Order: sequence, then C-alpha cells, then structure tokens
Amino acid sequence: MKPYKILLFTLLSFSLLGGVGAIFPEDGLKVGQWTLFFPSPNEVFKAEKADEMDIEENLEKLQQQTSIAAEIKSLADSILFYRDFVINNRARLHFPENDYTFFDKLFAQLEQASLEQKAVHLLHYGDSQIEMDRISGTFRQRLQEQFGGEGAGIVPAIQVIPSISVNQSYSGNLSRYIIYGDTTTKRASHRRYGMLASFSQLDGFAAIHIASSNNKRAYQGTKQFSRMVLLVGNNAANFTATCKNQTKTIKEAKKGVSVLTWDFEQPISKASISLQGTAEIYGISMEGKSGVTVDNVPLRGCSGTIFTGIDVQNLTQCYHYANVKLIMMQFGGNFMPGVNSDKMVKYCAERVEKQIQYLQKIHPTAKILFIGPSDMSKTIKGKLQTYTYLPAMNEALKQTALDNGAAYWDMFNVMGGENSMIAWVKHSPPWAGGDYIHFTEAGAEKIATTLSDAFFVHYQFYTLRKTCRPDWVEVFMK
Repeated sequence: MKPYKILLFTLLSFSLLGGVGAIFPEDGLKVGQWTLFFPSPNEVFKAEKADEMDIEENLEKLQQQTSIAAEIKSLADSILFYRDFVINNRARLHFPENDYTFFDKLFAQLEQASLEQKAVHLLHYGDSQIEMDRISGTFRQRLQEQFGGEGAGIVPAIQVIPSISVNQSYSGNLSRYIIYGDTTTKRASHRRYGMLASFSQLDGFAAIHIASSNNKRAYQGTKQFSRMVLLVGNNAANFTATCKNQTKTIKEAKKGVSVLTWDFEQPISKASISLQGTAEIYGISMEGKSGVTVDNVPLRGCSGTIFTGIDVQNLTQCYHYANVKLIMMQFGGNFMPGVNSDKMVKYCAERVEKQIQYLQKIHPTAKILFIGPSDMSKTIKGKLQTYTYLPAMNEALKQTALDNGAAYWDMFNVMGGENSMIAWVKHSPPWAGGDYIHFTEAGAEKIATTLSDAFFVHYQFYTLRKTCRPDWVEVFMK
C-alpha cells in the first residue's frame, strides 16, 4: 500500500474513533448485563497529560519560591514577594477573607513559648495519612528548631498505632475506650473521651512505660524531654501516680480533669508512671518546660466528624490544661468512597462545619487549620483517575473552613491537582503506595516539608511586617 493511503487510513480511523467518543453516552451504553464505555477525546488527552505530569519539578518550584524570601534585600521587593505568595502561590495557607494577619497572634504566642513556664501545644488530628507521626513529626521538628521545645507531645496511655518517635507499653488494669469505630470497638457509657478522642479506664494498678524511639527516622527534638504531664479525670479518692520516685496524690474523689506534672533536672529519654486507684487517663505528655510541641493524633478511618460527640466540659478542660494554641484537622479522604453526588459533597461539608464550630465554641483561644484531602485515584471506565467528586469535595471543604473562620491548606492542589496521585505513585522513589491513596514515607516527608515551608513563609512575612508601618504594608498588599 502506498504511504499516502496509509496516512489517509490512519487519519480516517482517528477521526472515526474521535467521532464515536464524542457522541458515546458519558454514563455508558447498557447491553444486557454489561455497560460499555468509550473514552471521549478530552478523557484521552487528560490521561496523557496526567502521565506526563512532572510532580517533582512542580514541588521544587514551590520550594524555591518559599526559600527565595531570605535572599531578597529590598524591603519593597520583600513585601511584593510575600504579597504574591499569600495571594497566588498554590502552597500558601488560605485565610478567611484573605486576611494575611490571621496567624499573627499564633506567631506571637510561638515566639513567647520559650519564655513561658509550660509548653505550647499544636494539636494535629488526622486520618491514616498521619499515622506513625508522619507529617506531624517534620512539622514539630521545624517548630522546635525555631521556637524551642522538647518531646513528642501527648500520647494515649494505651497506644495501638506504632510511632517512629515514641516506644510505649503498659501492664495492669487499663481498658481502652475510643469514640468511633465498628461494633468491636469498646464504647464508654459517657462522653468523656478527652482531647485524643480516646481514654483508658484505670481500675486498680497499672504501669505505663514510655521512651523516645531509636528509629533512624525519629527527629532529634523527640529524643529527650524535661517534663511529663498526666491528664487524669473522674478519679476516686486517694488516686496516686508515681514517676521517678516522685508520688503525686489526689486525696479526694474529683470530677473533671486534673493535671499531674513531673519536672526533671536533666532531660531524660524514658520514664515509667505507676498508677493506683480508679480514674480515667486522657493522655501523657512528653514535653519541655517551655517551647513548642506538636501532638500527633491519628484516627484511622475517621472523617473528622467525631468531635461533637465529646463532652464539652471534658474537652474544654483538656485543651486548657494542655495550652493548645492551634488545632490542625487533616480529613476528607475517608468521605470519598461513599460520595456519588453533589448533594453528598454538600452533606459532608456541613458535617465538617459543625465540628469546626464546636471546637471554636469550646476553645476560642486556639486557631484552626484544616488540611484538605490528598488526591486519590481509582479505576473509572477501565482507567485510573481521580475520584469523580474529589475536586468538588476539596473546594467545598475549603469554602466551609474559610466561611467559619478557619484557615485551609489545599493539599490536593499542592500535589498537582487532578490525577496527580498517579504521578506520585510512579515517582522514583514512589511518593505514594499502590493503593493510590496513602503516601509512602518519602511522600509524607515531601508533603510535610512543603507544609512547613509554607507555614514559615507566612511567619517570615509576619516578622517583616513587625518592622514596618501597618498602613504602609496595607498599601502594598492592595
């Protein structure tokens, strides 16, 4: 066959296939028990674009933009750089009404943390993406390098999820209760679950052993601590807790939350607490006598809609005693398998809205930062693609956070947006696992670094603005 005939045949074939794809029903064609699908030209080109996505180059550009601030000499150029970042950069923190001063009070509290007599806590709730202290650990280390602090923060008395930062075990009469889960999960007859959404009931004697981890991926800041804090509540009379031969006693039966504190002359890397009596144990904190720590609270399978189920007074007291200044909520992914309509997207966003409003009501002195879902892929019409309603869910959660006075970090678009998860899985080394949902250790580190960089760009802008007249800065920002 002559070349021009081959070319003509090829062009006609592509035209025919394109025409069929353009008119083929988007929802498929029912043939008996089967549903036939045919990709449209847009779907073909979108898939090719996803395969070609250079996610590493995208993230490198974001990190270059976050690091260039230190090299800018001109004050005017600096403000213009920050203006562009807080308005346009994909990695920026989104603030209600685009208020670039939204975190100013938080930044001031972090700067004062080294001067206070107790640690400032930033509480990081999340689903399985943050298990093992992933993301939280990197963020904690960066904060402790800047603002001081020690230790891995608050952990439950009974820890069922391994951590790269803390080794712990227990013995004795402790029973774990958690606010969510399937029918095999033990539920309490009350709502006093504390700030970790779980507690341990003590009846008699128990010992809890905690040590910093020797894992090679554990951060330096978690390897020692100078103070241990026990959050305990609803104890019977003569409850005792002993650590390093120092015994603390609550002589009378007491409702509500109490705090027992042990200070050590020199930083330590491990300790045991012996408990005797009847009480609810809400958490044990390894921390410094000042500075900052980040508490990692992974809630596997949770969509972040459990907070309204925790007793108001109980949760309020825990947050107060822990000196919580920022609540980070990293949720959204666990909604997706059941979302099949815009109506469901709206319903999920409304459930999240109630949680944000509840936390703001009971602890108004803390800011809230909602971290949106990552990209997630599944097979649709025979091809791996982003979950159909995930982009809409991300936008709905963002708007919900902003409308309710919370900040938002758009992890979905930081990753690269639609179909970026496919590129994260294909990256060498892989940044996400073969389930096309969860980050690998390398991917979690990349996300955590990008989040930390963005947070500190906003902090650098805050420190620059302190040297300028506010009205002058306002002119530049407009």
